[in-house]
Amino acid sequence: MDALGINGWNLAIQLGAFIIFLYLLNRFALKPILRVLDQRREQVAESMAAAERMQAELQATAARNEQVLAEARREAQGIVVNAREVSEATLARAREEAGKQADEYLTRAGETLRQETETARQQLRQEVADLAVMAASRIVRKELDPASQSRLIQETLAEVGGTNGAGGAAGRAAARPSA
Repeated sequence: MDALGINGWNLAIQLGAFIIFLYLLNRFALKPILRVLDQRREQVAESMAAAERMQAELQATAARNEQVLAEARREAQGIVVNAREVSEATLARAREEAGKQADEYLTRAGETLRQETETARQQLRQEVADLAVMAASRIVRKELDPASQSRLIQETLAEVGGTNGAGGAAGRAAARPSA
């Protein structure tokens, strides 16, 4: 070894120093560095897991929000449909009520018209009877007393009300000579 220029003691000391250096490097430098790298890897893995959990929670929250929105839309549509039904029912009731009132007004108007027609007929009969008495009194040239006149009017009205057509004319002709 001397021929190569290697000293045995120096080689052993250098080899021992190198082994001690490797031991010290492993113990004080490499293990702490590996420990820090492992911790860093765990932190990154935990951060990734947390990010995935957050992503899942966001998706779940978004799904819940969509469900709530869909439910709110359904409720709003239900409210609109209900409001339409209520308004249509109210309109139908109002139309029905208006129809009933119109029928009632028409019935009242018809009744009033019948009453006024009957009153007008009675007045017309009275006037016709008065004219007939006046004409008969001018023809006969004699005045009738009020009691006879009233009786004659009643008989004439009874004949006119009880007969139609030719029978009424014959009854009137028969009533004239007695006057």
